[in-house]
Amino acid sequence: MPKTEDIIQRSGVSRSTVFRFLRGNNVRPEARKAILKAMQELGYSTHELLFKNIVFEISVEKDFEKFKGFTEVVHGIIERAENRNVKIQLVVRTGDQIKRDYENWNEKDGAKGVIVVGKDLCSETLEAEWLKKRNIPHIFVNRIIDDPQISYVAVDVRKAACDIVEHLIGNGHRKIATLGYPGMLRIDRDKLAGYEDAFKKHGIEAGDRYRFILSEGDSSGDAIDAILKMKDKPTAFFGICDSYAMEFINRARGKGLNVPDDIAVVGMDDLDIAQYFKPALTTVRTPFRELGVLAVDHLLQLITGDLVSMKTIVKHSLFIRESA
Repeated sequence: MPKTEDIIQRSGVSRSTVFRFLRGNNVRPEARKAILKAMQELGYSTHELLFKNIVFEISVEKDFEKFKGFTEVVHGIIERAENRNVKIQLVVRTGDQIKRDYENWNEKDGAKGVIVVGKDLCSETLEAEWLKKRNIPHIFVNRIIDDPQISYVAVDVRKAACDIVEHLIGNGHRKIATLGYPGMLRIDRDKLAGYEDAFKKHGIEAGDRYRFILSEGDSSGDAIDAILKMKDKPTAFFGICDSYAMEFINRARGKGLNVPDDIAVVGMDDLDIAQYFKPALTTVRTPFRELGVLAVDHLLQLITGDLVSMKTIVKHSLFIRESA
């Protein structure tokens, strides 16, 4: 049976680095590649070694339960992790906690990578910088981040938003209201950009009148009420998430309006309740569970391979139902 000394000699990597790798600590990608190659040439079962006692963190905000797809994402992560013999631990990380955790990353017990789920723009940006700085394998879920060193698995929400707004435009709607927090949430920013893309594709000026840009402390309910009180009411509402769309329908119904006869409504996400809501909600499906599964697979590839980053776009689907 080959010994550790054989791995050191065959790989050309320092003794201390080989021992760190065998203990399960992170090492430089080029050193990891050389050690794995040497082990394979010497007849070691690298699969058993690499997946033994691997721990992934799911990094979330303190208010992560507000993210409606969270449960499905986590189910996908846990199911795949169990299948791949990976341990999962949930970590609430925001603000100063991000800096403290990653400054002490080498002292963390067993964690080999991070899956980031449901963060606001400020926390995402800060966490991405620290993950790069400490060279920590990671995957952001349903966030498209342009930085070449940042890894993610996501739906192209900008394209998805454009597609569903185009559905409304194709049905003759021009006065389409929407709301979101683009200054606080990357996903809101991208979806509202898709809203504007749809108008531009059809040579129509979207304008600002029906677009309600909210800031911290602003209420989506208040914005919906303001939309419904407009003298020149919109003929359609684009909810950048299903919860906004369903809240809009309920408030519109309370004011005696009928959906879709008086106003058409669409959402995004296709939560389980969307097809059973009255009226059934026209929406875009984000395959949250699949994103969770892929997050685990991609993170394992980043840890065991020689890739610098991975960026994967998963297909979305439109579901046309009664509300539009």
